[in-house]
Amino acid sequence: MEIPYGSETISFRVQFGKKPSSGDQIVLGALPACPVTDITNSSFKVDIRSLWGGFLVSGKYVVSIKRGTLSQSRGEMQVVVKADDPSLEPAEGSTVYGKVTCEGVGVPNVSVSDGMEVARTDKNGVYQLKSNKYHKYVFVSVPSGYEPFRQGVLPIIHAQLVKAASIAERVDFQLKKVEGQENHTMLMLGDIHLANRTGDRDQFRSFVSDINVFRSSLSGPVYAMTLGDMTWDLYWEVNNYGYKEYLADAKAINDLTIYHTIGNHDHSMYQVGDYNTVEEYKREIGPTYYSFNVGKVHYVVLDDVECTNETPTTDDKGNACYVRTYNANLVQDQYDWLAKDLSYVDKNTPLVVTMHIPLYKAGGSNNMTGASTFAPILSAYPQAHVFTAHTHTIYNVDKMASNHIFEHNAGSVCGTWWWSAQETPGIHIGQDGSPGGYTVVKVNGTSFSWQYKATGRAMNHQFRTYDRNNITITAANYVSSGSATYQDSFKPGFWATSSSANEVYINVWNYDPSWKVEVSENGTSLTPAKVTAYDPLHLIAYTAKRLNKNKKATFATEQNSHMFKVTASSASSTLNIKVTDRFGNVYTESMTRPKAFNTDIYK
Repeated sequence: MEIPYGSETISFRVQFGKKPSSGDQIVLGALPACPVTDITNSSFKVDIRSLWGGFLVSGKYVVSIKRGTLSQSRGEMQVVVKADDPSLEPAEGSTVYGKVTCEGVGVPNVSVSDGMEVARTDKNGVYQLKSNKYHKYVFVSVPSGYEPFRQGVLPIIHAQLVKAASIAERVDFQLKKVEGQENHTMLMLGDIHLANRTGDRDQFRSFVSDINVFRSSLSGPVYAMTLGDMTWDLYWEVNNYGYKEYLADAKAINDLTIYHTIGNHDHSMYQVGDYNTVEEYKREIGPTYYSFNVGKVHYVVLDDVECTNETPTTDDKGNACYVRTYNANLVQDQYDWLAKDLSYVDKNTPLVVTMHIPLYKAGGSNNMTGASTFAPILSAYPQAHVFTAHTHTIYNVDKMASNHIFEHNAGSVCGTWWWSAQETPGIHIGQDGSPGGYTVVKVNGTSFSWQYKATGRAMNHQFRTYDRNNITITAANYVSSGSATYQDSFKPGFWATSSSANEVYINVWNYDPSWKVEVSENGTSLTPAKVTAYDPLHLIAYTAKRLNKNKKATFATEQNSHMFKVTASSASSTLNIKVTDRFGNVYTESMTRPKAFNTDIYK
């Protein structure tokens, strides 16, 4: 139903003699109930005057009829709210046109795109696009000082195009004004991976509780962005869990607009090629690449998963599908669109870019195909913060001095695909030992700061300590029930040998070279050395547990380069550990030794 903004009523037709009764009300979704009027045998009207001012926006609504204390769902309706401008017509050659409004008034200088072309609204908020409707949608790049409305957690920033490419169709967008955006918070949510397995939905509820409490503690505008892999295509059919189920679970997150980034596991394994594999995503979630503005920052969401999917196979239910194959790459269409999008962005504007697959490897070398082409585009701006996921680990690559880019491989909500807490309740960590959680980005004008927030932990939980003297991790100790094959596959590195060298290891998961790690013993400073190592807690909480059941540890412990080693003078001295991040936040632990090693003390 198309509804002009500010309409007093909408009309329904009566079928099969099923007309409402006097006093009945119609309810759209969770909006306020609206009285039924002008009832005849063939039609009735609904008074919707109470729905303006931010309630009624374009989107899908479950339509219910309410009679006293009773309510009954009567179906679902797609509502398109149109600007009150019946004279608006498509310009010559325009195939998509419309108006961007706020409280019924047109908003000028707003970018609107079909993913190929970018147009700007005129002084009246009107845009005209010469679109071939390749992506079958149109989206608005929300301007600074405004917010989109949302349904559930999804921002209403796009609409599906339903007519043939040669036929002009009108799409209007509604925005709302917001104050104080120059100082805002963005929560970066990597790798959620809900699939209705490994107790993930119960664990996700704990994450929801954490983010709701944390969100309520923040002042000023707060938003969130996923970093891809919200779902897991392998289980869309096998476990009947896909985008719709994810969005239903995500509705428990309170008062938070979440912009989404697509990941490799959000591409369908039931389709072939880069275009077809995202068809469902575009229908249920939104554009695979787009932009928006908050305060003084221009945010760009990109899809660096070039999916191929050519080899036929079957899923675990025997359904025909394809082996998922992909390249870490931005296809040319995105480069072309990005050039047009950024042509409207002042060169003094800081950029935040989200993609799923990292641009750089942990050591700083190129990871994404075409990184050497992409980086110069970002380098034209004073600072570009790139947030990625995919690895289920945390690392930072600071290239601000050379090309204005800082990449944050920002950890994962699911940790080890929700497995570690399934095997060892209370231990929710990734393969590098980083806790499951999310990155909190604070923006003050054009200045950025960030911290990692572990789910269920206070913000000061930024490192974990291990007393090497008390750690010996062998297959005999931890994989005793596993077969010889699984015991042989357990590779804990140097943790497999006993030690009395009084070494202490400190895993500082969000470390970058601007951090400082200081250790003292009885007032004497010790010198920490940065080392590459396995996280011992992950070894025993997940990897060994799986092997001990004669199961493959698919997401086995990985070596990380954010571990520090320091040598004490005795086995029983107390070490005072002080970690200072690049923003001067200090995190401490007075480590009483000997310190036991088991999963319970780290829960």
